[in-house]
Amino acid sequence: MEPQAFDLLLHLIRHREQVVSRDELIEQIWDGRIVSESALSTRINAVRKAIGDSGNEQRLIKTLPRKGVRFVGDVREEASAGSVTDRGSLDIVEVSQTNGASPAFRTPEAEATDSHSRVLTEVMPATPRRAVAPRAAAATIGAVCFGVLLWSYFAHSAQAERSQANIDTATKLTQIAEKINVISHEDYQAARALAQWAVDLDPNNAEALTRLTRVLTTGVLNHWSDDVAGDLHAADQTLQKAARIAPDSMGVRGAQCHILRAMRRFEVAISVCSEAAQSFPKYPFLHKEIGYNNLMLGQLDEALAEFQQADRIAPDSRLRWSWYQGEGLVYLMQGQDMKAIDYLSRATLEAPNTGHPAAYLASAYALVGRDQEAREALSHYMKLWPKTALNNFGPMVGTAAFSSKMERVLKGLRLAGLTE
Repeated sequence: MEPQAFDLLLHLIRHREQVVSRDELIEQIWDGRIVSESALSTRINAVRKAIGDSGNEQRLIKTLPRKGVRFVGDVREEASAGSVTDRGSLDIVEVSQTNGASPAFRTPEAEATDSHSRVLTEVMPATPRRAVAPRAAAATIGAVCFGVLLWSYFAHSAQAERSQANIDTATKLTQIAEKINVISHEDYQAARALAQWAVDLDPNNAEALTRLTRVLTTGVLNHWSDDVAGDLHAADQTLQKAARIAPDSMGVRGAQCHILRAMRRFEVAISVCSEAAQSFPKYPFLHKEIGYNNLMLGQLDEALAEFQQADRIAPDSRLRWSWYQGEGLVYLMQGQDMKAIDYLSRATLEAPNTGHPAAYLASAYALVGRDQEAREALSHYMKLWPKTALNNFGPMVGTAAFSSKMERVLKGLRLAGLTE
């Protein structure tokens, strides 16, 4: 478990007699720093996973809406022989023996204070208790001052080393997250966890902030998010911080296009993406986004042109499945079913666990009378999205013009066997 996740679990167990508010968790685990709802949810999910629980079952950690979370599992406390602990405290008791004296019981809270004493003890050896002469007192004060300065120096150096290590680790985590092609729910969870971890380690890393924004937005657009409003808000806040750090970077501009589509601001997204494409003409992601925004407005020819432009710029991109899906859907809406089958087959092959390319492919097969292939494609989709019906199928966003053109797609799905 990550240290923060372990600390969170320990805090919940220690305070299991009460509901722990999210504000209290942020204060105790993150020392009051600004933390997004998604970061907190990610840690809670990590704790649940580590102890065999889940957000659906909530056998051990229960979420109480608008109140907080509480550990509701059974806890058995065990203490070593001869030690006494208060009920409700799971602090590990440390027994230390010094100079033949009785064992001293110290809680972890005392360790922070004792760490200062240990540094001073190394500088100034312990002496028997007796009256201290003025000259000796001056020497003692001098030794204490020297000890404090020495401790301060090493503490500052250690903190600087930890900060640099966090920055380096955040960079590596972001690079790993960038290599994940988010084409399934599992990919999304892994990329989100890595991106959030990188931001936690280095909150001023613009690339990490941008990556987290993109992942959160992808989760919303692909129906993988469990909290659409919360994730969109977190993505927006994260992007604003990235934009303050690196307003003109290619990644930030692309993330702005992405989140605007998720917010259904299609016209604004097209304007922002088109302007960015002038600055970054070799960035296919921008044309892909312009294409999908045009598609959501029902502007099929314009959408097709942008998808084709993205393919010309980067024919070997790992994102190619996304504009293949866009092209195939346009052709399906236009009644060019054989072209739709061609492009949707490519998208399904490159991103089999995304789901929607297979559903569109099932519709195209059914509309040309290839019933067996239609049923197989729909069966593949239903394994990924078992709760889908005709009345809830479709993208998270869209306009009336888009919805009217989706009628032909739904007709094909009905023929393929998708129920009402």
